[in-house]
Amino acid sequence: MHESRNQLLSALGRLAELLQRIGHPRALEVADHLVRFRQAPGQVLRRLNGNDWWAGAGSLAAETMADNPGLPEAVWRREVREFRELMIEIGEALQAEGAANPGISSWLLAFNNWNASEV
Repeated sequence: MHESRNQLLSALGRLAELLQRIGHPRALEVADHLVRFRQAPGQVLRRLNGNDWWAGAGSLAAETMADNPGLPEAVWRREVREFRELMIEIGEALQAEGAANPGISSWLLAFNNWNASEV
């Protein structure tokens, strides 16, 4: 398996765990992608490259800007930072696979800038 796919699977697993921890409504979807990847990697890659992950206000990428659901502020900041880091890993792995939604580059730039400036 390509290194990018190993990175992608690892990041997907950690993202599923994080989303479960914070009670995010898309946690099961991400976990399902992880399971289905072994049977239909091409189909999952297309889903991960889709607009519901990378384009617009309803995308998973945009969910990194969601309001704190009631966690202690330090915990929420740590979880959001990790959320962004995992989305960076997933986006970079998708780009390495050649499947790059036009929104990925913009999100990667934003996530890296926000994490670097502790936003």
